[in-house]
Amino acid sequence: MAEPASTATSVLLVKYGVVMAAFIGSILSLGFLKDLTRGQAATAVATGFFFAVYLTQPVTMWLAPKLELAVSDYLLCGVSFVLGLTAMNIIPAIKSALGAFVTARGA
Repeated sequence: MAEPASTATSVLLVKYGVVMAAFIGSILSLGFLKDLTRGQAATAVATGFFFAVYLTQPVTMWLAPKLELAVSDYLLCGVSFVLGLTAMNIIPAIKSALGAFVTARGA
């Protein structure tokens, strides 16, 4: 059985690892976006960061069984990084899909 102190430390490191991976991914996503003002760049980073932080756990829980992977710290951090990196492309796709859904329903 693991010691409580080491378990608490590992939980904190996992949480910070996901946060750091999300932030780094969202910062690197700026390389794909051109001609942004400082405000737009800050908004893009914040959007990618929060998108990744809040969706890492659900996406990992959905993805792990499909790929037959064990949920580990490395997988959580990897998913967080990829979500942060691709959030600026995923969000417009979600908006257009919702727009098509609303239009199809006749609203």
